[in-house]
Amino acid sequence: MKSLRIGIIGDYNENKHTHVALNQAIEHCRLNINFPLEAVWIPTDAIPVNPSNKFDGLWVAPGSPYKNDDAVYKIIRWARENNFPILGTCGGFQYMVVEFAQNVIGIADASHEESEPQASQLVISKLSCSLKGQQEDVLITDRSSWLYKIIQKDKITGFFNCNYGVNPVFQSKLNQAPITFTAFSISGEVRALEIKNHPFFKGTLFQPPLESTPEKPNPLIMDFFRVVHALGD
Repeated sequence: MKSLRIGIIGDYNENKHTHVALNQAIEHCRLNINFPLEAVWIPTDAIPVNPSNKFDGLWVAPGSPYKNDDAVYKIIRWARENNFPILGTCGGFQYMVVEFAQNVIGIADASHEESEPQASQLVISKLSCSLKGQQEDVLITDRSSWLYKIIQKDKITGFFNCNYGVNPVFQSKLNQAPITFTAFSISGEVRALEIKNHPFFKGTLFQPPLESTPEKPNPLIMDFFRVVHALGD
């Protein structure tokens, strides 16, 4: 039986509960899939230029700013341009937005406030209210989206651990093809994105692992693994 190998882009820290939760969520899924699954953390200062000969898909984990931000932006761009499956959660979502702004929208100096607070084009900025360790209602506004397809609900509870998100000043400019913003807070701030004509390019500001359990593995993570495995058949 074909196995699945996922590269987790991030600087693993056993003291970060979000990293531990991500590993635990993978174990929850492993108990509920019918193929072997291996997940390997890839430090951001050791990301391969072309990971396709080692991995079937990538997951950009929380934990920004990373040791090597530029390498994270480059691997996101590579995955986007080469139709390689990639999931971004929390920091991964944020870096997907910045990469898209820089290389597709044409905002060459698009930046992230956490790592470049003095930059002029902060497409990722501090949230109006911190979501560090918080839960929040998330509205899935696009019924053709991946989120709605998997969850089949217009509203979910998102589990967060972040202080940064899409800057509302840039939101309408960023919400254009091939990116689609698919979910929002009650007040209209972006919480998820996807590229619909890509094999798998999805990002969520909320963190699915934080609500995964052995009895009920998170369905979004489960679908990510199943889709990537099917792509390799």
